[in-house]
Amino acid sequence: MTRHYWMGGNRSYEEDRFFDESLDKSLWQQAETSEQWHACWYTGMPDPEFFSQVGPERKINHIPGNNALTVKSRLYRSLMDLRERVERQEKGGGHLTDRLAFVPGVFSMPEDYHDFQQAALGNPGKRWILKPKNAARGKGVQLVGDPADVPMESSWMVQEYLENPHTMHGRKYVLRLYVLVSSVSPFRVYLYRQGFAKLASAPYDEENANNPYSYLTNPDVNALNLEAEVPVEFVDFERYRAWLREQGHDDEALFAKIEDMVALTCLAALEPMRERSRVIGADTRGCYELMGIDCLVDDNLKPWILECNLSPSLGVCAGPESGGDIEEGIKGALIGDMVEMLGLNRPAGADSAGSMAERLVRETQAEIANSGGFKNLIPGSDPTVYLPFMALPRLADWVVAQALSDRPVKQPRLERWMSEETFSEDQVYVYDTRLGHLSSLNETASLIWLMATEGAGPDDIASTLVDSAFKSMPVAPDAWAIRNDVWNTLADWVNNRFLVQSENHPAEPVALESVQPPFPETSAMMSMVLACGRFRARFFTDSAALVNRIENLLQPMAVSDEAGKDSLPRLEIVRDTPGFTLILDGQVLHPRLPLSAVAPALAHCLATHAAKHADIAIDAGLVAGPDQAGPMYMVSHSEPTLRDALTLALSTHWRADYGRGALLKASGDDHIEGLGLPLQAPDQEGMLLPAMAGMTGNSAQVLAVLVPTKEPLEDESGVQAMTVNEALRHLIANCCSEDGRPLDTGGFTRLAGWLEGCERYLVDMNNPEAAAAALSGRCSMRAPQKASGSR
Repeated sequence: MTRHYWMGGNRSYEEDRFFDESLDKSLWQQAETSEQWHACWYTGMPDPEFFSQVGPERKINHIPGNNALTVKSRLYRSLMDLRERVERQEKGGGHLTDRLAFVPGVFSMPEDYHDFQQAALGNPGKRWILKPKNAARGKGVQLVGDPADVPMESSWMVQEYLENPHTMHGRKYVLRLYVLVSSVSPFRVYLYRQGFAKLASAPYDEENANNPYSYLTNPDVNALNLEAEVPVEFVDFERYRAWLREQGHDDEALFAKIEDMVALTCLAALEPMRERSRVIGADTRGCYELMGIDCLVDDNLKPWILECNLSPSLGVCAGPESGGDIEEGIKGALIGDMVEMLGLNRPAGADSAGSMAERLVRETQAEIANSGGFKNLIPGSDPTVYLPFMALPRLADWVVAQALSDRPVKQPRLERWMSEETFSEDQVYVYDTRLGHLSSLNETASLIWLMATEGAGPDDIASTLVDSAFKSMPVAPDAWAIRNDVWNTLADWVNNRFLVQSENHPAEPVALESVQPPFPETSAMMSMVLACGRFRARFFTDSAALVNRIENLLQPMAVSDEAGKDSLPRLEIVRDTPGFTLILDGQVLHPRLPLSAVAPALAHCLATHAAKHADIAIDAGLVAGPDQAGPMYMVSHSEPTLRDALTLALSTHWRADYGRGALLKASGDDHIEGLGLPLQAPDQEGMLLPAMAGMTGNSAQVLAVLVPTKEPLEDESGVQAMTVNEALRHLIANCCSEDGRPLDTGGFTRLAGWLEGCERYLVDMNNPEAAAAALSGRCSMRAPQKASGSR
């Protein structure tokens, strides 16, 4: 079928011709009007109604909200908003914040007029550059003479002038980078490997502030320099990088910084583009954006972002003798590679095979494979590098990152930022501390909020909702839709500054796997009966790789395979395409898990089924006391980054047994029964340790509930007494009743009463040795009772 393309906007032949020439004319025919088209090439920004027509098979070369980058004052604000958020994530700054230090200061008129005047007064020797906010090609750009003369109209901005530019042949230059955002969801960003160094036409002279040909590099400005032998000169990146090497510089190091700068700059506009697209109803699957980004390199070879240009000029500016032929070749190849990568010269047709996640990954991989001269920056070779800079990855970004990463990817965790919550019955109200607004959340949103603020990851929350939907709906729920809603809801809260990502470094490779020899994927049937609290099930799997990974973790919960147990629930993990699927009595609990996620998913399943009737299952660490007999200690898991660290530290100090998971039974005394779940190895994300047999299935009194904290305590002993309510706040999120349900009023009262009978301490994780010594001496042995077996 012949498709139609239309070219419009501030048109000229030189701006359109490369796009026109790149289209396969056996597939494309130029449209006569703007009414019917399958591809629109628009110079400048079209009206919003143009975007009502876009979709997977109708593409336009712009993304709504791009002015977050392409308007000069908005660019600075976008980057400052990103920096503020990342700085908050890092609790005041760190290596992520430092990576964003590549933009000169900007004062936007009129709101920043007095701030600028104060800055100019405090820095009398500094120079400033005056720019129109929404102009191009150097129009109106000038050095500020007297700061008092700066116009206050809203069309102007003042930018810090970089005094120490790197020069080429004695002349200042700016690098023109060609950047393509090919997709908003999932976010994909590319940098073209070729580009230009644009040289000023006069030697750089710091004292000659009145000569625009010395400090401005815009071709349109320098073309007016009648005294220059070569007024407009472009040096392509191949020659530029060779020249850098000749000067003894590391061009690879410089371009690595440039690539990072470009990726972070585009990320600053990601949420504005998503939000604007939503408001005007644009299907972003039909949107892409090619920008021309200008950066200056200083004499320390540090790149600085100057501006992002919408619809970068595709005309040939330089003469043949000063790089014009090369300029034409690069710009033609740029558009040709873009057309091929976007699939415009391939027959139309949506790829609908497989799940949504599979389609997203396949689409991303195919685009990268056809990227020609473009280098993919996001998701990039290591997708985890840029996840912390997103307000919150959306589900599409997350599944692509998981699929393309060569190591486990940790779910983002969230914490409160400019919000507080209050409760009324089963409803949560969120108070915006910045704007003074109070918002009520429905039942589902309340659960999402509570789980997120207690440290649960988005997919953990989604799994809880999917599990609940399986039990309450007559038909299987749409797990992808639920996951997508959870990720989007949390991202909206982050954009409103209710929440913010916690500092979260990319996952490290699992040490155990790095030293083990490859295990061939052959069938190795594993069958055992598992006991976890009140729950009994016959467990099956037939994957040798999985057996090798989980057998020792399950052994503490294995019980004798007695006759008559054929009626037990069947818990199985089957090989799927891809990954593994966890099934309980024919019901899918967790589909397509990576190998690294199977053991945690299985442990979660066992823990949420451990309670029956009015029992309380508590996901917490257990460690025997210093004398290994009598009461034990329970360790809260309320701080995800400290999970099991205190349990294992106390076990090491006291040479005592340890385990995870406890059952407080509805009847009987206040003893707890150890569940025998595996523990997280400290500082080794994804590596689990089996519970010790002595802590599994046995009943004992809990002497003290311990809550680890990263914050140093004033008490040098490393421990500090807590109230029941404080301890309850840390413990409640990891408690459940039958079938994993939250505690009802009776369960809540029972748990609070049980805590009254325990000692409760906050424990300083900065000095666990001192805390262990203090605990062994401080905790009184109130009527110690000998542990009794329960199996």
